[in-house]
Amino acid sequence: MKKHLPIGFLAFALIPWSITTALAQSSGDDFYRQWVDYRDGEISLAFDQTPVHFALYALQARTGFQIVIPSTTETKVVNLRLHRQQLEPAVRSLISTIGFKNFALMYDGTGHPHRAVVLGAQPVAVDESIAAVKNELATQPLAVEERDRIQKSLERWAELKQEERGRIEDRLKNLPESEGREQLVKEYGRQILGLAK
Repeated sequence: MKKHLPIGFLAFALIPWSITTALAQSSGDDFYRQWVDYRDGEISLAFDQTPVHFALYALQARTGFQIVIPSTTETKVVNLRLHRQQLEPAVRSLISTIGFKNFALMYDGTGHPHRAVVLGAQPVAVDESIAAVKNELATQPLAVEERDRIQKSLERWAELKQEERGRIEDRLKNLPESEGREQLVKEYGRQILGLAK
């Protein structure tokens, strides 16, 4: 009996702690409910001047859906209200509201979307000289040397600084359609998904 008494006191002392832990976890989910409500496969979003990184975190916390975006956009805010939409169209609306057009949805084994990866884009240049330089770059075809250089940079993507990554992303977006471009974009996607795991 004396051996069971200390165990009983310990169990009695841990009960309030376990209850407060369980309540803290459920109230954390309730915290994001004012922005993201996900029930029965339908999602409602209410973002008013909400920072993008917070909106994406709230979406992931409530739904488990992850959106990978370039870090340069995380200082933006998003304004979007959706009521009881399916997850996939809601995610498409959110990504386009943030300002992106090019992204890929990834699906799990059951066919449900679980991640979106956005190909980075820079804001539209106001200066005409910058726009002229970008148009000139867009018309230049991909040389073999440049393709090899970009391929090597993509292979060591994890080691690159954000500035170098941004230059590679810009060049990939501005390349004219070609087989070499497609191969580089596929490698870019593999590297991004490898980092997101």
